[in-house]
Amino acid sequence: MILNEALRLAKDKPIISQTNFINNGTPTTKILGSGERAGVIKSFESAFGKPPQTETDWSDCLKIASGRWPGQKNTKAEANAEAAFKKIYLRSAKRNNSNDNAAVTIISYGLRPAKRNLNSEKAAIKSFRAIYGYAPKSTSAWDIVRAIAYSGARR
Repeated sequence: MILNEALRLAKDKPIISQTNFINNGTPTTKILGSGERAGVIKSFESAFGKPPQTETDWSDCLKIASGRWPGQKNTKAEANAEAAFKKIYLRSAKRNNSNDNAAVTIISYGLRPAKRNLNSEKAAIKSFRAIYGYAPKSTSAWDIVRAIAYSGARR
């Protein structure tokens, strides 16, 4: 299903694909609102330095929207995420630990949770404010909030 959705999005011009994705979604992203779908594109751009254009890019956007690991990797984004992890958890990430690896991956690529928990997100926002001294506003800040809320990593 994701491959068919990615193929359809990749056939359009990039701006048309993005607008269509944000406004209408796809069968697997209908549960997200338009703002959250726009955030998925922003997370992709933040991780890979470009908007989604190819079938592979769109496939990864759909994976990010569904809380799945993207197929593409960006070592710089992951290094930045490991630095954020260290600031949050006051230790280095153990990538062989599934919770630590999930936190780094969520921060790196902006994975959205399959099912939201607003109480976890409220607590994560409080933690983010305590650590960073400001409320989350940017895409990368919200990616950190999601990592705190959903990864299971602990200090």
